[in-house]
Amino acid sequence: MAKVELRNVTKAWDKATAVKDMSLVIEDGEFVSLLGPSGCGKSTTLLMLAGIYLPTKGDILFDGAIINEVEARERNVSIVFQSYALYPNMTALQNIMFPLRFQPNSRGEALARDMADLVQVGELLERKPSELSGGQQQRVALARALVKSPNLLLLDEPLSNLDASLRLTMRAEIKRITRKFNLTTVLVTHDQLEATTMSDRVIVMNEGQIQQIGTPESLYAQPNTLFVGSFIGSPPLNLIKGTVQNGRLSKDNLFLQIHDADGEITLGIRPENLVVAETGIPGEVSHVEPMGREVLTTVNTAFGELWFLEAGVQPRWEMGNQIKLNCQPENTLVFDRTGIRIQGAIAKFDT
Repeated sequence: MAKVELRNVTKAWDKATAVKDMSLVIEDGEFVSLLGPSGCGKSTTLLMLAGIYLPTKGDILFDGAIINEVEARERNVSIVFQSYALYPNMTALQNIMFPLRFQPNSRGEALARDMADLVQVGELLERKPSELSGGQQQRVALARALVKSPNLLLLDEPLSNLDASLRLTMRAEIKRITRKFNLTTVLVTHDQLEATTMSDRVIVMNEGQIQQIGTPESLYAQPNTLFVGSFIGSPPLNLIKGTVQNGRLSKDNLFLQIHDADGEITLGIRPENLVVAETGIPGEVSHVEPMGREVLTTVNTAFGELWFLEAGVQPRWEMGNQIKLNCQPENTLVFDRTGIRIQGAIAKFDT
């Protein structure tokens, strides 16, 4: 396996810069995700690791050795693509064996069959891709990526074409397999659920730059920027914008106490941290959405539309109910006018 480093890596074309001065370390055997919206530079980063793109500036290192000029086929890197990229005229077995075609490996077929059994397609090896379901094709693509024992496994949105239940199965399957082989793995995705459920660490990107690196738990609870806080989490972060004067954020004779912040701010609150209480922000229930184990309720308030999430199958509230919402100060996030979180700043719902 490989320890991967990017040192001040930039990738630019004539009129655009896809990745800007990117530095990070991926430890040997670690599973990380590059997470961000379309166009943020995550796929470009993946292709530079694969050797398909060369960095404009900076260095890429595998186990301490600079590999900028090393050709893709010499890097021992495997990629699983969103489109699976299986050869339609070949059987599943032939597709899995394809990476071994230049290697003097007398056990090639036996190894391919072992990989097929590992990803649970051992009984489908004589079929061609057109005879396989989307999930089966994805498993064949994964077996093909694993068969040459890569130093680095790259996953380019591999679950995007699968239905919801199959994505759940494949998330668990990919994580199990990468753990079994202690594979250094980089997943590219715009789906925050994929990133947070599969990864040891998540690298959140936007506009070609790293916004924050951390465990899924730390990114959710302590985002450094408004972008990270808003991008991670479903239902999304509640946002209240305003100007703090004399420690207060006021609207229509209501106010929130904001400690250690002044001027233009954005207050962020996770829906599960808002609760109905005797005191707090008054509002009217405008929408109730049962979600199985939880109920998402929308409330119109002077500070805008707010969502709160409660456990339970049956809704507690109906449209038109008048309620008050409150939150513990330690569960509030305060961001400055540039979107940077103000460390130590909190809000109190003393309305």
